[in-house]
Parts: sequence; structure tokens; C-alpha cells
Amino acid sequence: MSFQFKTKQNIYTVGRAKVGGQPGELPTFLIGSIFWLGQKMVSDANKGIFDAKAAEDIINTMQTQSDITGVQFAFDIVGTTDIAFEKYIDFVAKHSDAPLMLDAMSPKTRMIAAQLAKKMGLADRCLYNSVYKGVTEAELANLKDSGVKMSIVLADDPKDTTLEGKMKVIQEALALAEKGGITKPLIDTAIPAFQPDMGTAVRTIPIMKEKYGHPVGLGSGNVVTTMGWVKANVAKEFRPGCRTATNAIMQVAGANWLMIGPAEQAEWIFPAVAVTDSYIASAAGDLGTRPVDDTHPIYKMFM
Repeated sequence: MSFQFKTKQNIYTVGRAKVGGQPGELPTFLIGSIFWLGQKMVSDANKGIFDAKAAEDIINTMQTQSDITGVQFAFDIVGTTDIAFEKYIDFVAKHSDAPLMLDAMSPKTRMIAAQLAKKMGLADRCLYNSVYKGVTEAELANLKDSGVKMSIVLADDPKDTTLEGKMKVIQEALALAEKGGITKPLIDTAIPAFQPDMGTAVRTIPIMKEKYGHPVGLGSGNVVTTMGWVKANVAKEFRPGCRTATNAIMQVAGANWLMIGPAEQAEWIFPAVAVTDSYIASAAGDLGTRPVDDTHPIYKMFM
């Protein structure tokens, strides 16, 4: 890992959170999913019917872990319909002041979610998932109109998953994001489910940070969960250790943000991420870098 990049490293604000910067300046920004498909507390994903108490418990646990560790976070709100999205966004926004990521498989549903954020006056608290090669002009126009300024921008070309392919496609994706009014891009190096070439996405992290200066990260939440060897050989109660290792690898490679999967994992993910952030901040301190805020995990642990 390079503990200091030559290129200016941008820090972007979304809601009350900050993401980006040189290693050691800010803790890793974590994005945890809520209302994801298959989550037990959601009884009807199309109508947005869910157990409010369970959802509030998850939200409160995320906030408590953030308060304890200093790690900042956002909620990845996963919706399948406009009805569900409106309920989900409204509920989370009323129970937390954390940033909200608008996430849906369907472009049409993402577009609706962006307009809902605008209607609710929440655009400055939201980030979009995502802008990528192949996104339509209609979706970009809708995104620009919504006023959402932060988005995940995918370095993903299914036909070329090499480092060179990722570096080429991100140029196009960043240009599309700018067209959609995105001024705070979060580059996603697009790690695949557990495969022999997964390391390419990790190796790409510091290279893209050096080239562009934007915050860089990826979705670490689905990497270990798809690993057949882990499923066959590691009991469920011990698998968090494998996931913790995955997150730490990304952090040490220079990741500014991580999509960690289900938000209910907060109680073990936040502390592990905070410990790794503290090591990084200590190492970067030798080079003269200091945390931006006194809430950084290193201060939580040593003051």
C-alpha cells in the first residue's frame, strides 16, 4: 500500500458524513444495506411492508457502533417499487440523519427513487447506485434533475475485467456521471464474486486513487458469502472472521469506502474496520498526515 498519494485526494461531503482523502485523514466510509431482498423483517417487498421495530433496531445499532468507533456510514436502501421506496426512504430519514444510498436493480425504480429524494428535500443526503457504462440518457437526465450530487461510478466492463479494461471504462463512466450532474463520484473498482481474478479490483484501488483523486472503494459484502470453500469448511459463527479479513485487505489497499452487505452486521464490522483505520492512521502519521476530525477511530482508542 502507498500511505500517501502524490495526487490531491478529494474529500466529499454527503449529509453529515465525509468520504475520501489521503490514508489516515478519514475513517473508512461504510455503506450497509437495509430492506434488502430476502431480509426477514420485510414481509412484502413490493408494498414496502416491514417490521418497524426490527428496522429501528438495525438503524440504532449502526449509529451506536459509529458513535463508539468513529467510523462514518450510510444506509443502502434497497427497493423494488416506488411504493416501497417511498416508505423506506421516509422511515430511515426520520430515524437517522445518516446519508442514504438509493439502490435498485431496475433503472426505472432508481429514477423514481431519485425523484422521491428530491420531493422529500433529501437530495443532499443521498448517493446514487450507480452510474456505469451503458446507463441511458434518460436516467442521466433524471439524475441531474434530482439534485443528487454523489454516486457510485462503476469501473466495470464485463468484456474486459483486466486492470487496463477497468482503467479504460472508468473514463467513460466518469464522463457519464458528470453529465448526470454528479460532482462527487465514488469510484467502484467492481470486484466480482469470489473468483481467481478478484485481486485485479483490489490492485486497481491505489492506481485509480493516484490517477483521479476521487474516493475509491468497492462492494466487499458479497465476496466471502459466495465463496464455496468457506461455506463448506467454515461454520457460520466463524465466517465473520473471513469477511473481516476481506475488508481489511481493501482498506490497506487504499479503499475510502466499502459496501459491507447487510447493516445488521454492524456490531462486528465497525470495530474491525476501526482497528484497521487506526493502524493506517498511525502509519500515515509517520509521513505527516493527520486525521481531519478528532472523532477518527485512532483518537477513540488512544485518548
